[in-house]
Amino acid sequence: MPAASALPVKPGVETPKVLLREAELSDAPSLAELYQEAKPDSDATPAGMAAYLNSGFALVVADASNRVLAAVRWTSDPEGWNVERVATRVAEREQGYGRWLMTKLEAMAIKGNVKRLTLEVDNPALLHYYSRMGYHPTEEGSLVLSKRVGGVWQKQGHHGR
Repeated sequence: MPAASALPVKPGVETPKVLLREAELSDAPSLAELYQEAKPDSDATPAGMAAYLNSGFALVVADASNRVLAAVRWTSDPEGWNVERVATRVAEREQGYGRWLMTKLEAMAIKGNVKRLTLEVDNPALLHYYSRMGYHPTEEGSLVLSKRVGGVWQKQGHHGR
């Protein structure tokens, strides 16, 4: 996994002190709290998050005190990565953390020669958010979205044109 990276600086905008990094088992309580806040119907618990991190993966945006502000989780299968939608604390929304997480995730997928990222949204209002990043419904009217990010075409020297 990559080392932690700082939020890109925008000219004239005060940038909060946050880092994007791989989730660690010690993040399980903060991740559970985040998912309970961001998804009120979530049954996330610290033990459940720890179990998830033992079999899946997560990237987090954390503040200087290591409190998780936003996260994206995923699992791997032969067809690619199955991504859960980004979770962001209510007070931290509109900071660009979701796009930052997804951009980093896609870069990791390309580097790892992962063919496809697939995710399912639970709210049709999120379709526009993910479509702006290149995700498209797998079939008409579906809330399951995918994006081809890597795979055989990369090895053959094609660059997505």
